[in-house]
Amino acid sequence: MRGLAEPPSRPHRRAVSAILATSDEPFRNRVLERLLAAGYEDLEVAELPAALADLLRESKQTLVIVGGTWPDPQAFLRVAVNAGALPLVLLDASALEAEGEALAMGARGALQSDIPASSLAAALAAVDAGLIVLEPSARALLLSANKDRFAPTPANSVAEPATPAVETPAPSPRKGRPLTSREREILSLVASGTSNKGIARVLSVSANTVKFHLAAVFDKLNAATRAEAVAEAIRRGELSL
Repeated sequence: MRGLAEPPSRPHRRAVSAILATSDEPFRNRVLERLLAAGYEDLEVAELPAALADLLRESKQTLVIVGGTWPDPQAFLRVAVNAGALPLVLLDASALEAEGEALAMGARGALQSDIPASSLAAALAAVDAGLIVLEPSARALLLSANKDRFAPTPANSVAEPATPAVETPAPSPRKGRPLTSREREILSLVASGTSNKGIARVLSVSANTVKFHLAAVFDKLNAATRAEAVAEAIRRGELSL
């Protein structure tokens, strides 16, 4: 007896905690480190607007962090808004006047790019909950100029990021900084001889994301090669083979 044909399987949608979208490498490295410190381990990174569009089609996640030197982030912001995502824009202090423009384009928040890790986590949680997140200095001005859009309703309230004063001082660079569970998972695969592309397949993330996690691992372990990173992680008790 012939069995019934199975319906075509749906594309696998990856579960990630946030997407960092920028072509600005220094900005990307700074914010990536803060996101990892804030507990956002399952990250994806998009270096081009087209890559962001692909990630938003493949992933269930709608939190997108956009930033860099304004107006360069505008292309990423348009892609995120058109896809129905929840974009948070991080701006340099010298470009905070672009907050209004970013919000007019559909951003759910606009903050300074040097925001501490705990404040960034609070801001992302607020955006994910449907709130608008603004810098305190710009809040009154923007609310006055956009009374209709930012009318205080339960679904569209305004939140201020957590104060940086509560931020716990970060450990000194390269010393005493434990690896995250995701970083240990990736390093374990490195120790088994798996390539970046192989790790990406195993973890259902992009090769770029693996690369950025490994960069964080190398920095924490003060390692220059994959072998050094594995050896140092074993010495510190972060990895066992």
